Amino acid sequence: MSLCPGYKHVDAFGPDDEYDDEEEVSYVTLDLGSVEPSLLPSSANYRLIGLDTPTPFLQLSGTVLKGRHECLLGTELLFVDGKDASVDRSKRTVAYLESTKQRVCFKEVRLHPKGEEKEKDKEAEADEDSGRHSLDRMTGKQAPPPRKKRAKKKAEDIAEGEGAPEQTGKSERKGKGKKKQVDNAYDDNDEEMM
Repeated sequence: MSLCPGYKHVDAFGPDDEYDDEEEVSYVTLDLGSVEPSLLPSSANYRLIGLDTPTPFLQLSGTVLKGRHECLLGTELLFVDGKDASVDRSKRTVAYLESTKQRVCFKEVRLHPKGEEKEKDKEAEADEDSGRHSLDRMTGKQAPPPRKKRAKKKAEDIAEGEGAPEQTGKSERKGKGKKKQVDNAYDDNDEEMM
């Protein structure tokens, strides 16, 4: 008898010969986008963290890249350098390795400690005021100036009427109606006194 209908209780599994212990190898291409061309040859070491997660990270010589998985519509063919390179060095030979339908696209990110967010905002405002602009690490070109944040309206401004929304006709009518009722009440009292 089993706890779940449709399943049977088994005392022992069959011999291990029936089960295959094969490794499954899958290839994924890494698209680094517009990374500085001199960064790759100068990077002897790299760190690839969380390839099996939705957002893997890659670190190349202090530059941190955040990735996302994409499924390709077609397949990419992967090749390796051929072994027959001794014949003619001017002609490059390659050998087919595998094909893949997965790609990880990376973009550069800047990591900041959690406590530095307020300091970062102050520095950005100071940079805007002084007219300085930063250079983009990947392209080496001048980065666009950061946008200014909208100022929140203070409660005092709203109370003074500067930021107060205009009243619609409907709310004005309600106010006038109540006023008339109050005026009529005073008129009735005045007549009784006379």
